Amino acid sequence: MSRYALIAEPDRHRAAGLLALAQQEGLEGVVARDGAEAQELVRLRGAPTLLVTDLALPRVDGFALLAWLRGRSDARHTAVMVVTAFDELRVRAWQLKDALGIHALLSRRAGPEAMRDGVRRALAGQLAGHGQLELNADEEKRRLARIDDLKLVDPSLPEQELQDLVAEVAQAFGVPVALLTLVLGDKQWFKAHVGLPAALAKDRGTPRDWAFCHHVVQGREALVVPDATRHPVFRDNPLVRDGIVGSYAGAPLITSTGDVLGSLCVIDTRPLMLGPEDLAALRELAGRVAENLEHTSARGLPRPITPRPQGAPEPVLTEAAALALVREAVSALEVPVLVVAPGRKPFAANAALAEFLGLPEDRLSGMAFDSLCQHIASLTADPGGTLRQLDLAAESSRGLHLTLSLERPRQRVVRWVARPFLVPGGVAQLLSLMDLGIGADLRGKREQLLRQDALTGLDTRRVGEERLAKEIGRCRREGLPTSLLLVDLVELGAVNRARGHDAGDAALRELARHAEGLCPPPGFVVRWTGDTLLLALPGADAVAAEAARQQLHDVPGQPACVSIAVTVQGEEDPHGTLDRAHAALVRAKAERKAPPRATEEQPPGRDRP
Repeated sequence: MSRYALIAEPDRHRAAGLLALAQQEGLEGVVARDGAEAQELVRLRGAPTLLVTDLALPRVDGFALLAWLRGRSDARHTAVMVVTAFDELRVRAWQLKDALGIHALLSRRAGPEAMRDGVRRALAGQLAGHGQLELNADEEKRRLARIDDLKLVDPSLPEQELQDLVAEVAQAFGVPVALLTLVLGDKQWFKAHVGLPAALAKDRGTPRDWAFCHHVVQGREALVVPDATRHPVFRDNPLVRDGIVGSYAGAPLITSTGDVLGSLCVIDTRPLMLGPEDLAALRELAGRVAENLEHTSARGLPRPITPRPQGAPEPVLTEAAALALVREAVSALEVPVLVVAPGRKPFAANAALAEFLGLPEDRLSGMAFDSLCQHIASLTADPGGTLRQLDLAAESSRGLHLTLSLERPRQRVVRWVARPFLVPGGVAQLLSLMDLGIGADLRGKREQLLRQDALTGLDTRRVGEERLAKEIGRCRREGLPTSLLLVDLVELGAVNRARGHDAGDAALRELARHAEGLCPPPGFVVRWTGDTLLLALPGADAVAAEAARQQLHDVPGQPACVSIAVTVQGEEDPHGTLDRAHAALVRAKAERKAPPRATEEQPPGRDRP
């Protein structure tokens, strides 16, 4: 058994903290960002002295990793500490602790001292942690109240914008099902969905105890289940037994107040091979969706409460008095609002609406409702078609929601929401117009997040795989070679610990700029994983690729890197080339000695002279 600690953790910041704990115990630390990479490291280096793992790992989950490790003869004395955000996964791991050889089992909410104590107890063979649920009833009440406040549960048809969003997410992640879910008291409710079986689509939900998204809400973190059919927590779930869910990845919808509304998730019937970078993209998208929901949800006005003396008769409220109270309330709102009295008579507009439409406030209050609709329709590309849509809500309905595209005075997307409310003498309506600048921008942001890495500006792995396959095909047709490099900034964690994450980010950006200089078009560079870049070199043979690889290390003051070069062999599938490159990089990192050296991958069956 090798004397090193293996940290299996997708989040590089958390991994750095766990790495420091292991190093304090005199162990060399090695990080794997998914379960498959952890297995490869063990194959190359042997079983570690200490394994610290999450249970929700991409590609191969923590339960499967532990079962696989315990099947190795050299892992009999490996100490294991499990750290996870998900209570029910932790409870199940506690039940299986003897079979899986778990020594310490901690919640993600545990503090630094508890983590340090867990590492030491695990190394000493002493049991640490517990397998109990950590329920917070007050937090759950606040969360459910927040969902009610935002009025997000609407039994009418899903909003088209959200339907478009989940359809694009499903396409981007290459899965048949994507959901935007709200987790309510006793069920999960699908606010938007694509790819569901007809029965689930009709019901728009399931019992809460069936919901994978329930775990996301409880843990407040992204959850990935690569293969639900083999997972000890989920394999008996009715959705899994019925073949609806074979794998799952979901990220929490966290509001500005810190409440988790539900999740944005993707589902496949087959095992899901999303990597850490895919989860990061899903998390970022979920954050933007939560922000968008907060900004675009129409909020109902509270009914005014006027204290009165005990025994005093209930005051009689007239229509005019009721509308005056509402007018006073909406005047302070920053959202553009018009109060429409019974009989479709505009009663009061606030300053925000006047500014929004570019009309004087007093003119708005005296304008007939039909004239207001004509003015708004005139700002669109199709005034006649838009005018036919604009209306108030039916008096017995929960409201009317429309999405309009205005062309003048500038292009923007607007949400039209009309909500009826009772006043003495009839039904009045509250009409609000909201600029969906955030919503309109969401599609572009979503696409950018999926295709461009926010830190380095490089292509993401998903885009890189697409481009690489096309370039390999083109070069093959033209009789040209294709090579690629993988370079890993192996000292990134040390830089983060010593100088802070800003310094680590700067080092990664500097390496990215240097790499781009070595890849003139049609070559390109990809942010492959958190600390690894891929350089695609169409037209470059093995000699040219090796020359480029050497130049990667010619940056004075750059943190140590490990790199490998591979050349596409014959009719080799692009995935086969990438598998060889990944395996070569893992070997190079495992064999790295001080001072750092770089290694070139050799074709199978050949040894480096």
